[in-house]
Amino acid sequence: ICKPNTDGISSFENLLANVVLRVFVWVIACLTCFGNLVVICLRSLLVAENSQHAMAIKSLCCADGLMGIYLFVIGAFDLKFAGEYNKHARGWMGSLPCQLLGGLATLSSEVSVLLLTYMTLEKYFCVVFPFSHHRASKKQTVLVLVAIWLLGFSLSIVPLWCKETFGNYYGRNGVCFPLQSDLAVLLHRLHRCSLLDTHLPPQAALPAAGGNTR
Repeated sequence: ICKPNTDGISSFENLLANVVLRVFVWVIACLTCFGNLVVICLRSLLVAENSQHAMAIKSLCCADGLMGIYLFVIGAFDLKFAGEYNKHARGWMGSLPCQLLGGLATLSSEVSVLLLTYMTLEKYFCVVFPFSHHRASKKQTVLVLVAIWLLGFSLSIVPLWCKETFGNYYGRNGVCFPLQSDLAVLLHRLHRCSLLDTHLPPQAALPAAGGNTR
């Protein structure tokens, strides 16, 4: 029997191609949610000397917890489509739940990276410049954390709003996460724009290049 090749994630029958993925998605989801909830509770109950650092840690746990929720939902849909994923694949990848799920995973990833970067820089300046570095106040820390979440939300929501540019960004695979990149398409667009800029006068090149990005 001839069957189509998988993308390494989904198969003809299942959203998650093999048993290892189907088991570990639940294990990691449980560990992620439970572990981050424990840290949030302990950080909330215990009095910390550095309350600003505790706030950043709890914010990081919230971001990581979103990834646990994402994994739970993926596991649930894998069970729902078990044995007949091929019948639902196209509809699932283009559905609103898949798009929102991809946005949730992207939000979690982006905010986690930004928070870790902020915390690393904060500790770096404390160690390298122990006497000249002024610790951020509680208000400044709150503003930074809010800015990080807003930036992460913006990055995750843009592909949902700009369908003409990004296409079905989150629906390129069954797990609704943008693991593949259309690098060839991007390079082709850049190449066409460069050709227009080279062969057309400036007044004509700018509108023409803009038209290719729609």
